Amino acid sequence: MESTDNTAPVVGAGDPSTPAGEGASSESGESAGTEQRIFKAATEVFARKGQAGARMREIAEHAEINPALLHYYFRSKSQLYEAVFAHGFKQFMGGLGQSLKADLDFEESLRTFVHGYIDYIHTHQDMARLMLNECTCGGPILERYLTAAVAKRDEMPGLMMEDRIVAAIESGEIRPVDPQHTMLTIVSSCLFPFVALPTVRIFHPEAADDFEAFVEGRKKHVVDLLLSGLRPAGSAE
Repeated sequence: MESTDNTAPVVGAGDPSTPAGEGASSESGESAGTEQRIFKAATEVFARKGQAGARMREIAEHAEINPALLHYYFRSKSQLYEAVFAHGFKQFMGGLGQSLKADLDFEESLRTFVHGYIDYIHTHQDMARLMLNECTCGGPILERYLTAAVAKRDEMPGLMMEDRIVAAIESGEIRPVDPQHTMLTIVSSCLFPFVALPTVRIFHPEAADDFEAFVEGRKKHVVDLLLSGLRPAGSAE
């Protein structure tokens, strides 16, 4: 995957990622810039090597700072990893979740979810890879954040979309399907081209020649295919 992550915001006091010198992170623009470089470098290194394989010295080198300064801002690698993970998780949940709170019919809800999910992964590929690494190793951080998110069902995009599926079944907008299996199908359809990008480029030349066009085409294709399979038999498109 290309490394296209955006720069993260300044780390705030009271967050697990608060520097050892309390309050120092917000005292100057120079300090804020240092934190942003650390955050961006850490995201890229963790995405490539995972939490276990990453080294604080490598992150410091990538951020072009002294290792001692890195430890001033983040006391340990685990603390830095969780700060990076928490930012990506909250960013995804907040952006897509807010879009789904609009009063949309099922078709528009599906389009909003698919487009938002693919756009997030496309724009934050390092963060997406980091989260996938966390998934594959069954990390406790992912479990903790997901458990907390499930408790706030009306703020978690996947569960919000699942509720739209249930409502659409009840109203007759779509045929009866298993909502949870349907959500797995939706998410995997959005995610797979990025997870298997080298393979996709071989079998789908457009992904190699013009990735932006491929992504736009993918969004339309996924929505059209899902709607075609979910519409009640005999309904007009």
